[in-house]
Amino acid sequence: MNIVVYCSSRDSIATLYKETATSLGQWIGANGATLVYGGINLGLMRIVADSTRLNGGKTVGVVPVEKKANEYPFNDETILAVDLNDRKSKMIELGDVFVVLAGGYGTLDELFATFAFLSFTGDEAKTIIIVNDNNLFDATLQQLTVMADNHLFDPRLMSRILVAQSVDQCREMLDNLKEKYQ
Repeated sequence: MNIVVYCSSRDSIATLYKETATSLGQWIGANGATLVYGGINLGLMRIVADSTRLNGGKTVGVVPVEKKANEYPFNDETILAVDLNDRKSKMIELGDVFVVLAGGYGTLDELFATFAFLSFTGDEAKTIIIVNDNNLFDATLQQLTVMADNHLFDPRLMSRILVAQSVDQCREMLDNLKEKYQ
């Protein structure tokens, strides 16, 4: 199972988010899954990659050419992307499950690009999980609900997004999805 993780590349963020990235990486590695991520040696990206590797998992970094200098040095595979749009496209293509951890506007961009692509293509085989630690994504989820309620997109598409209120709940969701992707 290829698990794409969208998350922050910033180092100076709350300990809770770092613990979530560590726990998710532990699950990915311990379950023989592959981490597909932005491939950068910073922030939550580095933490989830370290944790995945330490627990026996494989890491595939999709790194924009401009950010190659910041590449995580221990990736099992690095795929170079022309730019951020190319990176998103490659990650969506590679992923089975998409887990959204704490992040800024780049993480939101990845979430929306994935949601839009999967909805547009009708690809129901892939799943998005948002880890809503500390209610970080409440406003985002509320905005999507308002748009769906106003029929700006088919409300049934909201079922594509699973919301975990903690990393433990996310790990349970991944446990339930394992067989689907093996």
